[in-house]
Amino acid sequence: MKKKNISKLIALSLVAGMVLSVTGCAGIGKGKVVELRFHDIMPSAEREEYFKGVIEDFNAQHDNIKVTFESTPWDQAHNKLITLGSANNLPDITIMHQDWLAEFTSAEWLVTLDDYYEPWKETLTDFAIGTLIGYDQQKVFGHVYGIPQSTGGHAMFVRTDWLEEVGMTVEDLDTWEDYYKAAELMTDASKDRYGYSFRGARGGADHATFPLQGALNGKIYEEDGTCRHNYPEAVEAFTDFCDLYLKGWAPVDSINWGYAEQVQGFTSGLTGILNNNPEVIQVCEETMDPDTWTTAQFPRSADGNIYAKADSMYYSITSSCKYPEEAWEFIKFLMTDEPNAEWCELFYNIPVTRSLANDPKFKTGKMAGFIETLEDPNFVRRPTYGYFSEVTEFSETIHDQEVQRYLLGQQTAQEALDNVAAFLTEKQQAFMKENPDTPLPRATRRDGSVVE
Repeated sequence: MKKKNISKLIALSLVAGMVLSVTGCAGIGKGKVVELRFHDIMPSAEREEYFKGVIEDFNAQHDNIKVTFESTPWDQAHNKLITLGSANNLPDITIMHQDWLAEFTSAEWLVTLDDYYEPWKETLTDFAIGTLIGYDQQKVFGHVYGIPQSTGGHAMFVRTDWLEEVGMTVEDLDTWEDYYKAAELMTDASKDRYGYSFRGARGGADHATFPLQGALNGKIYEEDGTCRHNYPEAVEAFTDFCDLYLKGWAPVDSINWGYAEQVQGFTSGLTGILNNNPEVIQVCEETMDPDTWTTAQFPRSADGNIYAKADSMYYSITSSCKYPEEAWEFIKFLMTDEPNAEWCELFYNIPVTRSLANDPKFKTGKMAGFIETLEDPNFVRRPTYGYFSEVTEFSETIHDQEVQRYLLGQQTAQEALDNVAAFLTEKQQAFMKENPDTPLPRATRRDGSVVE
């Protein structure tokens, strides 16, 4: 696949500037204001206020650059960017979802940041350098296409008062089996109390994949691209997880729960354990007694490893951008201490810059479960489902549909995972034929090394 190289774009822009100078026209230099469009894909009132504030500060410090803000709701963002990419009218800088990288790099809609990244990379933590960029981008796609804004990951939100009532503490929660036991003991349907905040609708199938991939030791594909999600050990781990719902340790209507309902189930006092990301901390702090809950380390699998998420959204420069150097200046500004610390504090994310990573305010309190997960010696970042373009379709529709059919008794667990494995195998093998040099999705440790 051809890749747009940032150095080539820089060279072209310099040549263009020289030509304009010779002919007496205004170039990019003094007197010329470069206008850049910055695009957010997950807008909210809080995010818009944050980005507009940062943009105002940046513009005030850069007389020759004017950045403007635009956004698209999450449910529409992917399709809109595809449409804009086809028309060569993408925003100059966009927040890029990791699952979209394969599609956008293949279409040549993102420029490489290698020349900018290399002299700047020591700004980032070892995890960001080794995994979020070293493995996820350089090893898989051959170049750097985005700068991680922060990382989130997953931990378990737990009702500590409920645990105490059933004779357990957070220290008793280590493995998936420990959490299943706690969910069972916490459940008392007569009190409308359930142990687990199950997510059965959109995104729920992905939650069932955490213990499944742990049972596979993080290896989800054979070397020929055959998906292993329907192997016996995977089916067993999957059914054990789904028993949280099928055995009544979660509310009956949680088969229809998405993100919002799952979180509300926990914060309203209906459920006692919740698997989610750091942004939920704010909701809990606003609605719950601080002495009744905490975050705990993510469950450990049978091999002793913790297979969890620790991904990032990226700041990327698109192929529509005429001024990549100025766009890079804005990305660097976003990653400086003041705006990046504000971002992480506002949205409870974990910094990926060295200067902020050891700040106590990001390591203590209700963030403790997330930090303990990421810093555990046996933490493993679970693999993605693949780098093929259909991964979005799989994650947002097909996967959830297959799991729901099992939960509703319309097919067996083996049948559900056979269907999942068949889809992933077909797409992965087709992708491998077109991209023979792209490595298989693998579980990685903090430094980006692959778990064998």
